[in-house]
Amino acid sequence: MPDGQTAYERLQQAAAEASKGAGLLALRTLRDVHWECVALEEEWSGRDEPGADDVRAAIARIRSKLAPAVTMPWGT
Repeated sequence: MPDGQTAYERLQQAAAEASKGAGLLALRTLRDVHWECVALEEEWSGRDEPGADDVRAAIARIRSKLAPAVTMPWGT
């Protein structure tokens, strides 16, 4: 313990520092998933194979759930 802190205090400090960027990381992850869904939606738009409609519907549901976090990340 060269700095005089206990292991518990160092752990608390590390957790506090890690959590500072957690909200932004979560927002970026949601945004990235949203844009991957956009790409998937485009990729599946022209497919005419069995199950394609189900895939497109699932992608649309995912995007609709993520859209508020992407378009209004800090709420109204």
